[in-house]
Amino acid sequence: MADIFAKGTSENNNIVTEIVLKDKIIGDCSGCAICQQNGGKCVQDDDMNEIYDEMHKADVIVLACPVYFYTWPSLMKRMIDRTFAIEDYMDKKVFYLLSAAATRKGTNVQTMIKCFRQYISCFGENGSEEGGIVFAYDTRKTEDVKTKYDILNKVYEMGKSV
Repeated sequence: MADIFAKGTSENNNIVTEIVLKDKIIGDCSGCAICQQNGGKCVQDDDMNEIYDEMHKADVIVLACPVYFYTWPSLMKRMIDRTFAIEDYMDKKVFYLLSAAATRKGTNVQTMIKCFRQYISCFGENGSEEGGIVFAYDTRKTEDVKTKYDILNKVYEMGKSV
């Protein structure tokens, strides 16, 4: 889904930067809040520094991940927690959520949707907003998503609209 969104976005002459969290070293937020006192600089020196830079440069931020037990997988949650450092410095971003879930029911992903909306509301005072949410249901394997042509077309068109 992320690749299809990126394809649509690229075809509209936008620059796309993909960050694969499993390839990054990201420590857990320690909750020290020093970042809130020193201009958004986390005391941890890890790959979040690269992610902060990319988030600052971006107009659009797409969170793409599967649903694990009704909400974010741990890698995505860790990254989200660490963006506490730049909460006050994220201006006018448009956020999208692309996700796949084994469930067949939209009611089973409401926790993730609520968490996504609550997360982007942290940046709302700075003009950030929700761009869209797309779920592919009944998907246990990557190959399952590839057969959801209606969903993939929706994601592609969403990317083209950026």
